Parts: sequence; structure tokens; C-alpha cells
Amino acid sequence: MLKKCVYALFGVSLILLSGLILITNNASAQDVSVTDYQVPVSAADRLLIDFSMNHATTGSNATTSKGNIGGIYKRFYDSLPFGYSIDIIGSGLLDRNIETDAYDTNYQINGDVGVKKYLTESNPFLRDSFGSIRATSDMSKAYDRPTSAVTLGLGYGRFIEATALAKAVRIEAFLIKEGELSDHLPKDLILELSQIIQREDEYKDKFGDIYKREWYKDMETVMTGSGLLQEDGLSAIGVLRIEEILEREEIADRFYGWDVALGSKFDITTPYTDQERSIAHLDVTASYARPIAWQWQVSERLSINTPFDSIGTAFSLSLSSDISYELSNRIDLRLRHLFRLDKPEVGDTENSHSLGASFIYYIENNINLVATQQIEIVPDEDIATNFTVVLNYRVF
Repeated sequence: MLKKCVYALFGVSLILLSGLILITNNASAQDVSVTDYQVPVSAADRLLIDFSMNHATTGSNATTSKGNIGGIYKRFYDSLPFGYSIDIIGSGLLDRNIETDAYDTNYQINGDVGVKKYLTESNPFLRDSFGSIRATSDMSKAYDRPTSAVTLGLGYGRFIEATALAKAVRIEAFLIKEGELSDHLPKDLILELSQIIQREDEYKDKFGDIYKREWYKDMETVMTGSGLLQEDGLSAIGVLRIEEILEREEIADRFYGWDVALGSKFDITTPYTDQERSIAHLDVTASYARPIAWQWQVSERLSINTPFDSIGTAFSLSLSSDISYELSNRIDLRLRHLFRLDKPEVGDTENSHSLGASFIYYIENNINLVATQQIEIVPDEDIATNFTVVLNYRVF
């Protein structure tokens, strides 16, 4: 009964989120679409570090003493005719056994590196087709050695990183609210503003320590050219607010696009020395991402893997859904659902659901407070829940 209630609650949540997305989308007055944003190079970097410690005493005796550290590194680059991505997630645990005064350690690291080469630039219908190579590896204290696998494939599709446009829309919204802009910027000018924001590294290389002066001046020139600025230029508070948005506020990465890839996966090493490598697998992946009304980001990823000698009789499937929503310029809500289905050649089919909800409060100086509620659902097992609160530091 409890599981049915959880599924029902999750279904209602998705319906409410869909309704909110539609309402938010219809309420947006800026008519620029995310697909209007086109740049020759898309790139994004993210390095986050989590740390938590629990030390408790009764009188002068310690009853609990343990610490956790985790890290996430993501790198995305895409530019015809070449693109790549790096995803690394790691965690470590140090736990002191109070009775024996011994320390127990544990760690796990997952790595995923992908490279794609677009096959043609001249044909507009085929220029998003690509060949790809992807390497994955898992390391854990429980393993004898790191696992590794390589996937060779062909695919079609492309992703564009549009965070700069989201920043331009936020800047515009503030200037309208403060009465510095009399109306929304025309589509061509909001796109020009976002492209100037995206070229920050170019300004750093060209102007050095004084790059912000030239960077902001070019942004102001775009807005002045619209004829919508109430004064001859931006006020001091307008400049300070733009600096806060670009330098201090956290805006989650915004992507749009899709891709589909078909390939062959080969195991290189297995986790245990006495475990044989399996036969090559057929690997199918499909991904989709899109910002909606600029406060929302929706991402989906489907992966299907099956041995070539057991196609249709043995397979594993995973479907992940991620939704993020900016509640304010300092608070984000992020929801994640992961569904896994594993059908072995011999034995019962297994499936599981993982539901997660996180509130992220951006404190100051790249420090975030993250509260997460996690629910794990496996048929014929008790529902497992986990609530954590950690401080998170964004290196970049």
C-alpha cells in the first residue's frame, strides 16, 4: 500500500510540474526561443566538492566519529567537427570504530569520457551525424581492480550550451523591474547580448585585468542601441546588479538538443580477477535536454544494453529524468528519477526506482547548502529513504 502511495505521489508531482511548466512558459513575455541561440562553440565546466562530518560524544567518550567527502567534475565541449565530454563522480568515507579505535575506509569513483567526431560539415542534413568512442571505468574498495569498457558507435544529434542566454534574460528582467529598460529587448539584441556574455574568456585574453570595463561597455552599447534604456546609459546600480548576476549568482547550466547513438560495447577489465570478460554488447543511447521559460531545465537519458549473443533475451535498461527549477536567484529545486530494469538470460527480471529531491541554497563565495531526500524502491523490499544536508563548494 505504501509503495502504491509513493508511485501515486510521484505521478501527481509530475502532473503538477508539467502544469507549472506550461503556466510559466505561457507567462513569459520575452519571445526569444532557446533554439534561436546558435554559437560555433559550446563549452561548460563544473567542479563541486561536498564535505560532511559527524562527531558525537557522551560525556568525555566519543560515540560517533566519521566523515564523508565527495566530488563531481563535468566538462562539456562541442564544436563542429569535434566534441567531447568528461563526467567523474567520486566519494570517500572515513569511519572510526569507537570500540576498537580502528578506522574503516571506503571509496568509489565512476568515470565516463566520450569523444565524438562529426562526419561532415558541408551537408546541412548530415552535419550532425557523428562517430564516437566512449570509455567508462568504476573503482571501488570492494573490487580487485578498476572496471573498464570501451564503446564504439555512430549517432546523430547535437547539444548547444545556452547558459549565456539564460543570464541575458535574467539581466533584462532585473533592468525592466528597476525601470531602467522600458520593455523587453528585441530578439536580435537579446541574442547579441548573450553572445557578448558567452565571450568572457575572449575579453580576458584581449584586455587582461581591465577586461570587465570593456565587457560591460559592449553590453551597455547593445542595450543603448535598442532605444529602450530610460537614461543615456546604465546606472551604477544597474552595473552592480549585472556584475552580481554574472559573477556571484549561481545559474545552473542550460542545454538544449538531442542525440541518438548505436554502438558496440567491449569490456576491457572486470572488477574481479577471476571474473571473465563478457561478449561484446549492443549499446543504444538517446538523450534530450531543453530549458523551458528559462527557470526550468528538463533532461532525459535512455540507455539499453544487450549481449550480441542474447539480443532480446537478456538486457539492461536505465531511464533517468532530471528537472530543475529556479525558485529564486538563490534557491534551486532539483528532482531526479532513475528507473532500472535488468533481465538476465537466466533468472528473474529485476527493476528499481530511485527518486530524489534536492533544495540548493546558494550562500556566498561559491558555497552552497544542499538538502536532499532520497527514496529507493525495489519490488518485494522495504522502501529505503535517506535525508542528507551538506555544504557544497563550487570550485568553478
